[in-house]
Amino acid sequence: MHPIVKPIFYLMNQLSYSGKFILLCSVFAIPLIIFAMQLANSYHQRTAQAKVTQDGLAYIQKTTMLINELETLRDLKVIIAWRADPAFESRYTESRTRVLQQIDALAKQTKQTIRLDFLTELKGIIKSDQMAKGTESASIDAVYEDAQQVLDKIYNWRAKLSYSFVSLSHNNTHILAIINLLNDMDSYTEAIGEARTYGSLYLAQQFIDSHGVEVLEKVYQKLSHLADLSDIKDSEYHPFFSIYPEAKLNTVKTGLLQGRELLYQKLIMATEPNSNPQLYFDGQSVGLNSVYAYKQSLFDLSAKIVAQDYHDSIQQLGAFYLSALFILLLLSYLVIGLYYSVSITIRELLKAAKSFSAGNYNAPVKVVSNDELTAVAEAMDIMRINIKEREEKLALISQTDGLTQLSNRKFFEQALQMSLANSRRNLTPLTLVMMDIDHFKKVNDNYGHLAGDACLIKIAELMKTQFQRQTDVVARYGGEEFIAILYGQTLEEAFNQTEKLRLDIENTTIHAEGHSIRVTASFGLAALIPPQEAKAQDLIALADALLYQSKDNGRNRISGQEYHNSV
Repeated sequence: MHPIVKPIFYLMNQLSYSGKFILLCSVFAIPLIIFAMQLANSYHQRTAQAKVTQDGLAYIQKTTMLINELETLRDLKVIIAWRADPAFESRYTESRTRVLQQIDALAKQTKQTIRLDFLTELKGIIKSDQMAKGTESASIDAVYEDAQQVLDKIYNWRAKLSYSFVSLSHNNTHILAIINLLNDMDSYTEAIGEARTYGSLYLAQQFIDSHGVEVLEKVYQKLSHLADLSDIKDSEYHPFFSIYPEAKLNTVKTGLLQGRELLYQKLIMATEPNSNPQLYFDGQSVGLNSVYAYKQSLFDLSAKIVAQDYHDSIQQLGAFYLSALFILLLLSYLVIGLYYSVSITIRELLKAAKSFSAGNYNAPVKVVSNDELTAVAEAMDIMRINIKEREEKLALISQTDGLTQLSNRKFFEQALQMSLANSRRNLTPLTLVMMDIDHFKKVNDNYGHLAGDACLIKIAELMKTQFQRQTDVVARYGGEEFIAILYGQTLEEAFNQTEKLRLDIENTTIHAEGHSIRVTASFGLAALIPPQEAKAQDLIALADALLYQSKDNGRNRISGQEYHNSV
């Protein structure tokens, strides 16, 4: 034994095992290890969050550039859909090419299926030239609204992306403020886009009818309102602007006022029929570009904030590891003494026992020993295996209906609470499907309970086959009642799928106990559409009431309704 180790070794030998652990734990071990792990994890998470947010903001920035080009494409498309103009058509072709290139660039930078699907859908709309459909009978408002629907989709998509990224930086309120400001700007650019589109159209046709006057006045009022709103936002975001005054909305307000003034001079105050619509279009684009210049400044600011956050995290992480290294060296001296005083085999057995007490039964008990403790380790391993098998069986039994092998009512109630929580958090719809077999008592009375059980089993199979997504929960609610949670489905989607199930049940012949049995089922569908919220019992009560509505209306039918909180 090394001379340096001898003092601590002799000290440990003078103490009982409990005394040795008390000495070590009371000095440093347990509280310091827990604290160090938590602190290290916190620093690593902060560093990782900063990196993910940095990459996410870069992706959102490119998405914002795409939106800028799509707004130009929208305005040009509406103009040429309503009135043929070679100059605007040429601009539209160039803008359309740029949009497709930007969509392809965004698609190459992501591997997430949901993003790729959206970009593929958007590309299909642009390539098929279906952004707006101008017809002789369609009004200019209808053409514009048709094109705006495409923009609304990407506005929402970008908003979801931004909040998914910022959720990873929940500790940075400044990044959240920037994201909110960026998403708020969509209404500003949309208003300038309306002024640009309608103004260019009326200048091109050199005539403004009464409806046009009304439309232009609404656009003028919208620009005025948004300019006033920018002042209100200065107060709303005062804590943020006080730290970053360069983020104030001055340039945005200037762009709105420029667009409003141009609209007023060229079209509202006195229409100038000889005005060049191309020049007017470019003039409004200046105001739009000022808003996007402000967005770019926000992205530059966010990059600066995230970079500083990342730098601070790295410095703190380095300081932590230096401190941890010093403490580790001190603790190592104490642990070496404990290592020589306590058998390695006993330590492994204690480790296994603690693992069992924490509910971890996967790691086998292994000891490097040739003495009697090997038999103890083998007995503990047999105990581990038996306990693991028993708990797995008990867990499965507690969640499964014995007859139909569907989830039982207890599991359903737990799953519904989780689904409702996810719906509130993610603003995702869900639909509850409650089903009852029609005249089931007659099946039992006429053919016997074994035939009735066969019917229940067959109906359960049909229901499980129809609702088989990973997020679907299908359970036996009681007797001949079944229930399903369709997370992420609206009432219309759930109704269509449930109709398939109803037809499957109606057209299925069940052979049991020498009989051929045909049954039908009635359904009640209760849909929850965020931001509406509902308690589990309220949603179940609505589904149950709708089920009995189907019964009262003749059975073998579906009744559905969206839940609305009366409070």
